[in-house]
Amino acid sequence: MLAGGDEAPRPGWIRAGSADEIASRRVTFVGEIPAYVVTTTEGPIALYARSPHLGEPVRFCASSGWFEDPQHGTMFDGLGRYELGPAPRGLDRLALHVVAGDVWVDPNNISIGPPRGVHGLRPSGPFCRGSAY
Repeated sequence: MLAGGDEAPRPGWIRAGSADEIASRRVTFVGEIPAYVVTTTEGPIALYARSPHLGEPVRFCASSGWFEDPQHGTMFDGLGRYELGPAPRGLDRLALHVVAGDVWVDPNNISIGPPRGVHGLRPSGPFCRGSAY
């Protein structure tokens, strides 16, 4: 499921799954990049799974619906926007295309994440690392 093939939009793109699989999961980890593909009301987005702070791995916490940097405590909402901690901005974005029902991510096309700001998206439950919001 997670391998690039001849149908890739361009060489180097990684298949994240079918559009139906991505939509049903809401958050899909693509380990080869590493990235998360997140279902939004506007369609899927790809978030680089490294903190813009110092490049630490970021984990998705299913109970809160947020992304967490367990090493330094930065918290990002379910859309990868900065909420709390030392990171300078939200999670960086990767180019994503849906082609013939498959979702493809370009690991070499990274856009800077959104600036810090107040977004108001509350966690849906407790954080995985036990932090208070």
